[in-house]
Amino acid sequence: MSFPQFGRVKTFRFSTCPFVDNDFDDHSMRTLFNLRKSVIVMETRSRIFPGIEPQRSVIQRSVIQHGGSSADRGVPRSGWPVLILLLLPGLIGGCGFFHKTPGPQTDSPVLKDPRPQPSVDAGAEFSLAPIHFERVMNSGVDFQHQTGNSAERPFPAANGSGLGAIDYDLDGVYDLYFATGRSFPLDGPDPLAMGNRLYRNLRNWTFLDVTVLAGVGHLGYSAGLAVGDFNGDGFPDIYVNCYGPNVLYQNNGDGTFHPLDEGAGVNDPRWGTSAAFLDYDGDGNLDLYVCNYAKWSLATNAFCGNHLTNTRIFCNPNSVEAEAHGLFHNEGDGTFQERSVEAGVGGGSGRGQGVIAADVDRDGLIDLYVANDLQPNFLFQNLGQGRFRDISEESGAAYDKAGQVHAGMGVDAADLNQDGLPELFVTNFEQEYNTCYDNQGQMTLLDVSEIRGLAAASRPWVGWGTALVDLDSDGLRDVIVTNGHTDANLSAMGRDSEYLQPALIWRNLGKRFAVVSETAGDYFQERFCGRALSTVDLDNDGDLDVVIGHQDQIPALLRNDGLKEVEVRKKTVTLKLIGRNSGRDAIGALVQIKSGKLATFHQVRGGGSYLSAQDPRILGVCDGAVASVTIRWPSGLESLVPDLATGAEYVVIEPRSGAEEPYLSLQKNVKIESSRIELKSR
Repeated sequence: MSFPQFGRVKTFRFSTCPFVDNDFDDHSMRTLFNLRKSVIVMETRSRIFPGIEPQRSVIQRSVIQHGGSSADRGVPRSGWPVLILLLLPGLIGGCGFFHKTPGPQTDSPVLKDPRPQPSVDAGAEFSLAPIHFERVMNSGVDFQHQTGNSAERPFPAANGSGLGAIDYDLDGVYDLYFATGRSFPLDGPDPLAMGNRLYRNLRNWTFLDVTVLAGVGHLGYSAGLAVGDFNGDGFPDIYVNCYGPNVLYQNNGDGTFHPLDEGAGVNDPRWGTSAAFLDYDGDGNLDLYVCNYAKWSLATNAFCGNHLTNTRIFCNPNSVEAEAHGLFHNEGDGTFQERSVEAGVGGGSGRGQGVIAADVDRDGLIDLYVANDLQPNFLFQNLGQGRFRDISEESGAAYDKAGQVHAGMGVDAADLNQDGLPELFVTNFEQEYNTCYDNQGQMTLLDVSEIRGLAAASRPWVGWGTALVDLDSDGLRDVIVTNGHTDANLSAMGRDSEYLQPALIWRNLGKRFAVVSETAGDYFQERFCGRALSTVDLDNDGDLDVVIGHQDQIPALLRNDGLKEVEVRKKTVTLKLIGRNSGRDAIGALVQIKSGKLATFHQVRGGGSYLSAQDPRILGVCDGAVASVTIRWPSGLESLVPDLATGAEYVVIEPRSGAEEPYLSLQKNVKIESSRIELKSR
């Protein structure tokens, strides 16, 4: 099938909407989205697709302090609630892989999805497979994270550090890189500092510490990280986002790395968190989006807590001034230039925590979604030619359905309902809920967390790393979140919030999700203070394993063993895409895998989760022994790869032009067997 070329919003007009009560239900929200209609004039690069009538939304934003919520972290409760009504224009409607029309109105309080519901019958035969993980011990990964926490409660220690999957030596199996903090002040001695660690995957769930040999043992305060081949030499590089100067490690291709000096232009000294590689201007070079958190120093660190009992806790995020984020353009000569303002993403500051680079409207241009802590989330729509437009508020993805700001942490984007459009998902603080935004098309997102069954179970916990991935190989993406509080002494403050918390898994049942953590393995019956989370097929058996980082503890390596390897392999196909006209990592590529009655949609994304880097390969579930794959590369070229045998991993290399065929390699037992096959290319 071919991928549609989407229109661009050129102009719109809107009318104001009436005030509504804060306590409106899902039906009221749907009614609001149908109050007003506007006219959208579309200009397209190739052809115009009709959209549904645009609609408007009202967002009532409430800044309310209430017990146990993110609103009163580390600050006394005072004052009356402040209610601010924001009337925002909505750009609703549009077309994804399928044309969408509004569904009938209903008096039911349950919000009905107006779009045609995809059939999940093809995945029904797999639905009895359990989601189950076994924690692998004695793997050789002896890394122990260090927060650098102390009696002074240095703010960065609350947020933790990341981890990432990287095949740094290109041997076909993914290795693991762990970031860590250290004690404050950073220029003082720290006899316990071990630095970041790199572990080589020796297969069979055995790892070897190669940090010293590889030269990536950064000893600063490391927060997040990103993995990508910024110079296009075929070897993945590592970007470490820090409190203090960031570090870009260039892969030398011989098992070692070297840090680039200040001349590279990405040694940002601000307090960094997550980061994402992406090619935002389509020049084939990977650029960098860097989340920054706030302006803070140990010298200005305030006392928060109870002075009478000398109980100190981490301060509320609102106690620190938000920092501007950075977008660094890859100049193609080993250097970067910050282009935040020129590109249209530097208009404001936000306490950034998580970032995902994904094509949200599937127009062939990669967009940016950022989770901010107690500030509206950012959604930047890529307009092409190196420019973004801030559509955070009009899209509906800046707040929850009641217009309230949340304490955003981790983030992901993936198609949860098989309509081809990626949903957005954000983890949040306790007494809020993890937010799932349904993609309605035309850059309009609707909070469906409650009606999809994702809200209630998340409210008691503080969510961090997350992933929208198929954990049971049924063709539907599930949700996994790691949880953990910031403070271990809240009982002394009269609060019953738990520091150690359970990780949660929601299984995708088609239209709703159900919590299945209780049967997912022993790890999910225990409690930890989780932060980072990465999904990666560490044993190349066709399903995704999970690695979770813990505050001041060793990480958890969780082997996915819900199905036997032979059962998984016979119905899955793994794809690694390599761009040529596009960036080598093919970030932004759109993929459809069809087999039998099942069609699944995928993207190669940048960033995601919280402070972490994910397995970039696409793992697709198939309904039969043969699959057909359609790829739309970031360059705009489209390739059809028919008749792929399931149960194998393939490397697909982008053709130079539409007249050429892509190059296909079968990766088997780590040895590459390359061959030309008949492929169609558009």
